[in-house]
Amino acid sequence: MTDDDLTVQTLFSMMPHKIVPKFFSDEMLESVNNLIEANEPLLSQYAEQLLWWNEKVNLLSRNSDMKAVEKHIVHSLFLGVVGSFAREKAFVDIGSGGGLPGIPLAICFPEKKFELLDRTARKCAAMNDMIGQLDLKNATAHHTEAAMFHVKHESFGWTSKHAIKLSEYAGLSEKYPAAKGYFLKGEDYKEELKEVNLPLKVLEFKIDDYLTDPFYDGKRVLILQQLNETENS
Repeated sequence: MTDDDLTVQTLFSMMPHKIVPKFFSDEMLESVNNLIEANEPLLSQYAEQLLWWNEKVNLLSRNSDMKAVEKHIVHSLFLGVVGSFAREKAFVDIGSGGGLPGIPLAICFPEKKFELLDRTARKCAAMNDMIGQLDLKNATAHHTEAAMFHVKHESFGWTSKHAIKLSEYAGLSEKYPAAKGYFLKGEDYKEELKEVNLPLKVLEFKIDDYLTDPFYDGKRVLILQQLNETENS
């Protein structure tokens, strides 16, 4: 590598992130409702299993009831109606815990493959039990961290529900530059961006601009990818 190459890399690493505001539409919310209606039996079964397992393994807050679980499931499905999600064939779900967002997405998109990752063995055992009970052929839970997981898919996206820091995604993006991140985050994600040197393009969907339920206060759907030089020119 020449000094000129190093200079170009240094300048590129100093490029600002590009945040692109996006908006939810009535059609997108209708698509979420259609997913729920079409897959209601399996989604309900998953909700019941998640509550059962939550009493034995800390998958959600201990006081979570069915209403709270249903909101978590609906929240997860917002990922399935934004941006380029439909074009992806496989996903690696980071920090899945009780299977969110991976299992609801696997239920609603049986044509896509989902690899669910968690560093806690008991959570992975719970997820694989639920996957088996639901007879999902397109999902598997793995006891590992994202940085240690070898992705075998030629093309895939990352998913996560409040379980990955954007600096961690940047590290993964250097290894898998074509893989987009489809993340559910809070409005404070911009503070995390300040710690990321790799320039990122962020599509930001503000759920609380569209839904008034306090559950969604501050919640965002983000689609992230590496920012190339021409996009920021």
